[in-house]
Amino acid sequence: SPAQRGFRADVQSRLWFTYRVGFRPIAPSRLTSDTGWGCMLRSGQMMVAQALLHHYLRRDWRLMRDRPPPRKYVDVLRWFADEPGAIFGIHRVAQAGMMCDRQVGQWFGPDTVCRVLRSLWLSAYTDDSAGPCQTAGYLLAEDRCVYRDRAEEAASTRPAYPGQGSRMAAARQPCSWRSLVVMVPVRLGVGSRIYADYIPKLVQYLRFPQSLGFVGGRPRHSYYFIAVRGHYAYYLDPHVSQPYQPLARNMSVSSFHAAQADKMPLASIDPSLALGFYCDDKSDFDDLCRRIANVAVGDSSPILTVADKAPDYLMDDGVDNEIEAMEEDGC
Repeated sequence: SPAQRGFRADVQSRLWFTYRVGFRPIAPSRLTSDTGWGCMLRSGQMMVAQALLHHYLRRDWRLMRDRPPPRKYVDVLRWFADEPGAIFGIHRVAQAGMMCDRQVGQWFGPDTVCRVLRSLWLSAYTDDSAGPCQTAGYLLAEDRCVYRDRAEEAASTRPAYPGQGSRMAAARQPCSWRSLVVMVPVRLGVGSRIYADYIPKLVQYLRFPQSLGFVGGRPRHSYYFIAVRGHYAYYLDPHVSQPYQPLARNMSVSSFHAAQADKMPLASIDPSLALGFYCDDKSDFDDLCRRIANVAVGDSSPILTVADKAPDYLMDDGVDNEIEAMEEDGC
């Protein structure tokens, strides 16, 4: 059917990041593969990559197998390359996790991967307009709440000194409201399965036009969930070991795109997950806030809420500055 063909084209156009074998060692370890431990890192990579494809190529962009991909697609893929210098590559994600007490080779949880990717996003700021931080902000929504003041800060300020990244986060300069990536780590129950009452709400969030999906799945087995149909959630699975593929001109990108999505019952999903949203501009962000508030109306235990001002106890955790120091030490 047309709907099935459209869904298949959507799946096949998303970047699919899986375990890789044979890349350069991730310092300070000697690991040359993330097989067995990198699934949450790969899931987080996929969700951020999808946000960047939305940002640069729009939501309705589709990969055409019979033509060269656009330059911005190549840029996004390059930012996630399995190379030590790639902005969001497995090397930098794993190394940044050390600032959250995760050694290279240890599994991440949803909250950790969101924090690490935020820090890398901020540290990617450069003066050549090439990094995503130039034209989009990244909001880590804590306490299951989207705070408008935090969102405005993330979307309308940026580091004042090009090249200094997140180390200069305290010295920011105003700019026009940019696009905004919103990541929300949540826990929807205890044990290993999501509470049944949360499932209909989760489905509503996934149907928002701003939705990027969510990362999570089963205990220590993370997937990138992109859609729901009936009682099932559809996901891209990073648990496939593929050889390291260096990026080169005119190379095949087939190993970075899945042929189809897998599915699992919504009721079987682990309660620890992270939702993602992409807002193109301020009006799109305001629309997201309205939608979140509407879902929460009359609900004594909403998954997400919206508030004007973040409480004082929500302070930066210092991870951003430590990542900058780690880079200067040559990690």
